[in-house]
Parts: sequence; structure tokens; C-alpha cells
Amino acid sequence: MRFKLLPIALIGLAALVLAAPVNVVFPYNAQIEYLAYKTVTLTVQLGPGGTYTISPPAVTPGSGFAYNGMVIQFQGVYPSIQVAANGFFSRSYNAEGFLQAVYVGPDASKVMLINTANANIQVQVQVTYQFVQDQYVPLANGTVLAVELPNAKLPQGFSESATIRLDPNAPYVITSVELPDGTPASAYRVEPKVVELTQPGTYKVVISRGQPLPPALLVKSLSPQTATVAPNSQLTVSGSQISVPQGWQLLGYVVFAYTGNVVLIGQSSQGQISVSGGLVDIVNNNTLSFVIRSVSYLIPPLWEAKLSYTIAIVYGDSFTITSTMNSPVNVVYIPVVYKPAQVTWLPDRALVNVTQDDLQDGVWTAVVLELPSLAKIISIKTPGNAVITNATDVQLVWGGGIRMASISPDGHEAYIVVQEGDTAEPGVYTFMINWEPLAITVANKFGGTVGDISANAVQGYNVAVSNGVVNVYVYKPEPVEVQIAYKGVPAADVLVQSLDLSQHVVQLGIYNVKVVVVGALNQPIPNAQVSINGFPASGTTDSSGSVLFAGVLEGNYTVVVNVGNRVHVTSALAVAGPSQTVTLVVKTPVVAIIDGVPITITDAAAAAGGVSAAGLALALRRMVSKDEAIAEVEQV
Repeated sequence: MRFKLLPIALIGLAALVLAAPVNVVFPYNAQIEYLAYKTVTLTVQLGPGGTYTISPPAVTPGSGFAYNGMVIQFQGVYPSIQVAANGFFSRSYNAEGFLQAVYVGPDASKVMLINTANANIQVQVQVTYQFVQDQYVPLANGTVLAVELPNAKLPQGFSESATIRLDPNAPYVITSVELPDGTPASAYRVEPKVVELTQPGTYKVVISRGQPLPPALLVKSLSPQTATVAPNSQLTVSGSQISVPQGWQLLGYVVFAYTGNVVLIGQSSQGQISVSGGLVDIVNNNTLSFVIRSVSYLIPPLWEAKLSYTIAIVYGDSFTITSTMNSPVNVVYIPVVYKPAQVTWLPDRALVNVTQDDLQDGVWTAVVLELPSLAKIISIKTPGNAVITNATDVQLVWGGGIRMASISPDGHEAYIVVQEGDTAEPGVYTFMINWEPLAITVANKFGGTVGDISANAVQGYNVAVSNGVVNVYVYKPEPVEVQIAYKGVPAADVLVQSLDLSQHVVQLGIYNVKVVVVGALNQPIPNAQVSINGFPASGTTDSSGSVLFAGVLEGNYTVVVNVGNRVHVTSALAVAGPSQTVTLVVKTPVVAIIDGVPITITDAAAAAGGVSAAGLALALRRMVSKDEAIAEVEQV
């Protein structure tokens, strides 16, 4: 280590060294929602103006499950029955406009059935109490999710299903649902971003890289097409055979394949119809039998008519019908196309503009919103100012026909038909949305949350910080970038890709830094000024030559030591390690401090030439009092 004398005007401190912020990426997630449910049937007698209250059950499925509301289904038509709840609920009506079901949110502790008639009425309802347990799994190409139903030991009377959801924005899709041995499973419903499992068993859900879907989109049905499959043969339909309107993309097909035959009673009908393609959702697969008989015994009932059919939704470019039936199979297939909607996202709503051109070339067109779990759709307003709220699967009279619209009970999805045949309504559709803030917890890796933080969102969202939690008030279904600073120093650049309720915890290393300043003889140097370049920390050493800085962000810095405004020493500081306290010893060329003036090794050499240390100190002090430039010492 060398030291040299420099004029004050030529001395420069070491270059500023900043702690680099850590990069934290929360990847796209798959949400596995286990739904434990219990269904009971109630028969209720209600007098004129009478009420009946339905509350959540006292028995729950066990730990890990949270109450998620109830579904009340009416087992008949009761025009005089109205429903009220002390929380959120959504209603579903049948084609005649009568109340069919009520979906009650978890915030409602009771639901009342109200008889508005002047007569007694007996009402029969089926009540399903629902409890959920959510798991989140980070996604990567080739992710395989293992799902077992039931996944927990449930009390008597409870059943369980599982739904797996991918963020519509995620560049991943569900490619297959298999049994543990790799053979295809059969009892499930599936689409590229969602799979629903309802039967007990063990499943493997395979997820691969795939195309994102826009969160707001237009979906259109093209005209039905027909084809025939000869006995014991195949038919393949591909996208090259479909005239897709310009600007639209092929989503898939609705496929209805059927055949009929007449056989003698007791003879089985051989063969089956199967549908294969990119991703196949079997809606129904059945055989109906009808005995053919005359009114009298004139024609004995020796014949049986059998109708075999398969209804499927196929996602992808093509599908294949394979028939092992002895009779021809008739096929009706309907191409379905989509494109991103013209949408403007605002803090409390989404404005979807539907143009006249959007409504061309289709049997029907609908606006569809698929939003993450932080969003809850409250209502839909049409260009004609009709408002749809608290409504699931409703049918509205529209231009001599029926217009369908729905907001899912959880509020994450909605659709409304904007064109059906010659009836259409272009214009701006308003979807009112309540967004929960995206919560990011900033924790010290040594325990506890971190205070003294600030944050901003790159997208310009409002941000609030409290008790170590950063709340980002998002309102667009897209990844969010957040910059977090600790005591004004950039600490973390955070990317959250799935806007869900999973835990988002950013860990920072917050250390205590002890700097010990010693002289050339390892003696403590008191009253030395110590600061950390790049971090707001400065102080003065005590009689032991030490100064403690609490709460220093992990990183590499430069420590600057100033002894008596004459001796300047810099030293590299690495704030890291398994211990929360980091100690740095900084050695200076000071051999003594006399009357507040530091005497260095060089000064001592001068004193050895005949000048006393006290005299040297006095001379240096006089030079300072006359504002004359004196030599300062900088460690090199």
C-alpha cells in the first residue's frame, strides 16, 4: 500500500459504485382450483310474503379449503319467488325468462327466498355449497401437472372436482389430458387455456408452448358445413378448406357426427365414431335406442332403431372423423374464428368497439372477455344503454329472436352476442370491472418485511406502499413491471406475468455494516468521517474507531473515510454473506492525531528530520487558519 501527498484542488474521490437492482421474474402460472362441494335438496313451504333463509353449512371440507359461495338451483318454475342476499349474487334465467339458478358469492352469509304471491307455495331447491383450494404452478415448456381427485380426505357428503386455468396471455396451451400410464383420459372438458376434471382418478395435464389468446376478443361462427363418412373409413377436414374472413383466425370447429341403423331386438350395433384433432373436447358421446312397435300387435316390436352420435369441440386447424360403423356417418361441422377486439382499458372499465365490418360473414358474433383472477366483471352495457348485471346465462328478446349474454359467477369471464343472423348492434360495449391491486411483498431475507421502500410501475399504474407491501393498481390484463427502491436506491426490477392471487415475495438482503477505521499501527481512529458511496449512509467513528450503519442494501460499494479533512482513504465494500452483519476494517496511514490534526507516516518521516510532531501539527494548523493550501493525504 502506497500513500502520496496531493494538493487539495487535485484530490478526487473514488468513482461512485452503485448496488445493482436484482431482477425478479414471477413467471406465468397454471392455477389449479380444487372445488369441494356438497349438494342438498330442500323443500320449503312459504306462506304469502313468507321468507326462508339459506346459510353456509356448519361442516366444511377441512383445512386448506375456503368457502366460495353456493349455487341454488330451482327444481321447478316459481314465478312468485324472489331472491335477496347480504352479498354478491348472480341470477340465471331459462328461455321463458323464469328464475332458474342463483350463484351466491363467498361474501354473502345468507340468502333469502321471498314469496311475493298471496298464496302458499311449496318450493324445491337444490343447494350446492362450494369450497376452494388454489394451487399455483410456474409454467415452462413441457410442464406436466399431476392432479388427483379427490386430493384430500373429505367429510361424508362432499365431492370434489378440479379446474386448471392458464392466463389467456400466456404463451402456453394445454395439449393433452392423460392417465398415469400415458393413455388419453376420457372424463374431462378442455380448451386451450382451461381443463375441468370431475371424475375421481389420477390425471396428467400436459402443457406446452402455444399461442396466447387476447383477453378481449371477437368470436364468430361461420356457416355450417356437411360431409359424409363412408362405413369403416375416415374423413379429415383442414383449415385450407375453410374460407376464413380476412383479419380473423381459425379457432376450431364444432363437430356433430351421427348415424342411424335399425337392428333386430337383441342384436348389438357394432362400431363407434371417434373425433381426433389438435385438442378435442367431447361434449357428448351417446347411443339412443328406440323400439319400433305398432299400436296393436299388427307389427310386433322386433326392431330397434339406434342413433349413435358424437358432439365435440375441436381446437386447432384440422380434425378427423374415424368411423368403424357399418352405416354412413353424417357430419355437420361449424368453423369458429376469432380476432382481437378493439379495446380501451380504463381503471374501472373496458370499452370494446364493434364495427359494422366486424359483424359480416358470420352466423353469430360475440364479444368475449377472459380476464385474470384480479379482475371481476360487474356489468355489461350495450351501445343502446341496456345494462346486464348480476346475470349468468341470460336470454334477452332481441330483434324478434334471442340475444344471449353472461357474466361468470366469479366475474372473470363474460360474453355478449352482438350479431345473430340479420340482427346486429355495432358500437361501444362497456364492461365495468373491479380490479384488486397486485400485491408484492418486499421481505428481508433475514426475516420480516422491509420498510423505507418506494415503487413505481413502468406502465404508469398508481402504486401505494405500506408495511413492506407494494400495491399496484392494475387495470390491464398484461404483465406488469415494477421498480422498487430501498432508501432511494434501486433495489429490484420486478416482472409479474400472471395477474393472479399467488404470493409475490421479493427478497432483499438488508445488512448491518460495521466500519472500523484504524491507523498505521492498527490503533483505532476516532472522529473519522465515514460514508458509503451510492447509499445514504454516513457517520463518525467512536472512541473504538467504529461506526455502525443499520439497514444497508446488499451490493458492492465504495467506503470513503475522511480523517481531519486531511487524510482520505477509500475501500471496496461487499455487502453480502450469510451473516446479517458485515464488518470492514479500513486502514489509514495515520500514526497519531495531535490537537485534532492527523499525523501520517510521511509526516512522521519529516519529524524524524528535526521537527517535532507537536511542532509539525502546530504548523499545519496555522496553515489551515490562514486558508493556505496544505498537503492532503490520499490512499492510493
